[in-house]
Amino acid sequence: MNIRQFPIFLWRFGARLFVLLFCLAVNPLHAQEESEYVRFVQGNTELEGELQTAVVSFENEAGVQLNLVAAVHLGEEEYYAELNDYFKTQDVVLYELVAEPNQVPVRGGRESSTSLIGFIQQALAEFLNIGFQLDEIDYTQSNFLHADLTPSQLDDLMASKNENFFTVFLNLAMAQIAQQNASHEEPLSSFTVLSLINAMNSEDQASAVKFLLAQELGRRGGVIVSEELEQQLTLLGDRNKAALRVLSEALHNPDFQRISLFYGAAHMPGIEREISATMGFARTGLEWQSAWVVP
Repeated sequence: MNIRQFPIFLWRFGARLFVLLFCLAVNPLHAQEESEYVRFVQGNTELEGELQTAVVSFENEAGVQLNLVAAVHLGEEEYYAELNDYFKTQDVVLYELVAEPNQVPVRGGRESSTSLIGFIQQALAEFLNIGFQLDEIDYTQSNFLHADLTPSQLDDLMASKNENFFTVFLNLAMAQIAQQNASHEEPLSSFTVLSLINAMNSEDQASAVKFLLAQELGRRGGVIVSEELEQQLTLLGDRNKAALRVLSEALHNPDFQRISLFYGAAHMPGIEREISATMGFARTGLEWQSAWVVP
């Protein structure tokens, strides 16, 4: 790389990190060559559309019904209300949350998050006038079962790999750059620092930014994560393993015939791969829910 190219490289790399931070704050990544769990449906006008998440149904030979309920951590209040009603129909809901098992979020508590990503999520929710998952989902329901790492487990695993949040962003940014270079096409994403600035300068800032984010989060290519990288990253691979361990235990309970796994959409391709390959589950259905409606 010559000196003239270096500032351009820094700008492009910085822009990707910036985009990644926003995407991770809402819900990250797409696994390579796997089923979609989130999509964007364009509306009839320029700034109209819906970000939709999937509920994918499976069944095993014993007749146990398993639903992978993909989530985005920000959404319309109606979206979360529908999920709350749906969860009441399930025998058990295995949920994602890096917390102690007895540390249940208070619905509507609006407690400030101590993490950078949590802070960005809450700030975005307020700006876009949509709900924040921890405020809207009723985690106190008796059928909810924690299926994630605790903070100390997460910290220990990341430390054992010399991993931190910056290295995660770095790995994901490099994966995106490699994918784009391999494609020999135009940039995979229209979500850049420049497009975000343009959206912020529009007459209806909230709708323009909401549309831009929804379009990015529902983009099929996304930040491409291979199975190998997924397994390496604690935030994906190790948390998937934690969810699958709890699922395996739940499958031994004869009272659990309708099981839902409520996890971020980024986790679902890897989880689907494992339940299909090692737990004997086969797909039986797919439904889409509208998480964001723009405008």
